[in-house]
Amino acid sequence: MRKCTPQEIIKMVPDVQTVILPDHWFDNLSDKLDVFNSLYEWMLEKGRVSSENKETLHNRTYVGDKLYNKLLAAEKKRLNKKLKIKGDDLDRAVSWSDINAGPRTEIGYYKICGDTILVIPESSRKALGEFSINFNRKERDTSIKKIRANAAGATFYQWLLSQIERPDRVGDVARDAENREEEFPRESNQYEEIKSFYGAYTPGIESLKEGWLEYLQQYPERMQPYAWCSECSKKMDVQDALLAWSSESLELYILDVTCLNKYKRFDKIMSRHLSGVTHVDLEELVEKYGVSELDTEDMIETFKLWGIMPIVIEGCVYFIMSEKTHAIKIGFTAGLVEKRLSSLQTAHPYKLQLLATTSGTVEYEKSLHKRFGNFRLEGEWFEPHPDLLAFISVLPNL
Repeated sequence: MRKCTPQEIIKMVPDVQTVILPDHWFDNLSDKLDVFNSLYEWMLEKGRVSSENKETLHNRTYVGDKLYNKLLAAEKKRLNKKLKIKGDDLDRAVSWSDINAGPRTEIGYYKICGDTILVIPESSRKALGEFSINFNRKERDTSIKKIRANAAGATFYQWLLSQIERPDRVGDVARDAENREEEFPRESNQYEEIKSFYGAYTPGIESLKEGWLEYLQQYPERMQPYAWCSECSKKMDVQDALLAWSSESLELYILDVTCLNKYKRFDKIMSRHLSGVTHVDLEELVEKYGVSELDTEDMIETFKLWGIMPIVIEGCVYFIMSEKTHAIKIGFTAGLVEKRLSSLQTAHPYKLQLLATTSGTVEYEKSLHKRFGNFRLEGEWFEPHPDLLAFISVLPNL
């Protein structure tokens, strides 16, 4: 049986009286009165508890398991001395005595531990009834945290094994891992190392991404961020990695210093330290240098898989219309939408109008692209279909 301490009860139930029996108390018991009633009389006579509602005292008295065993042993001793019986006869006599009038040893499903006596006033009876519910909730939350900590200590492979019954792509990855466990990188918790299991098999890699991102979202503490060089595939600390881009081809790279210097021999390369790079920084590459939005989206996904960026990035989903063509762009920014509008306007031949904004994530933006996919013109631009306009008209602007 699960246990609780007197301290936990006192903390959650108001006005509890505590009583400690002196060491010599058991030496002065009368043979004429059962031990439990002797306890109540002693508490009342010595003023250890209030005499108010004394007729319900036995129902309001709770003792720890250690003290109860002492009281029970004293009652056996009294009956043995008085009735001259032992063994099974003594056990039956104890059960026939006034033991039912004895103090309680449990609250709800919890046995009280220790040797303290607790007396609950009538005014706290309701709080006492709520104690086991609240304590159970607290214990459950603690258990969940412990389970989470234990699960978080598992590798991705061990987490996968608990997903085998799933009828989706993550379940497919789990079954692949189990069926080919000797080949699967079971001890690794790095995406790039695990991805090697699938080689160039794109469907398998896409399924792995889905499972890996779910795993990271549940247990982000298990991920030690690393980066991999685009040129030599070297694994390196994020602090040693550089985000680089070509001013000519506008391609994005992750490079170490050695490979960066090699690239600079034949291309005009700009770079910045990868550590601390945010979604807004990548948006600025699009706005300031003309880097492809698709390339930055791929890089953001890579950073999520490497544990460098959070899985969910909060920001703003915006709806911008071209006043000439009336085409509507559904986009996302983690920065200021006004700055994003200004940047888009610079590259757009016609005046742009901000129709609406709402808080959201990249995932929410993509869900809207899918929802209005039948009206897509190109990239993130959509025709001004009545369904899309109706959706925009009821948005709560930021």
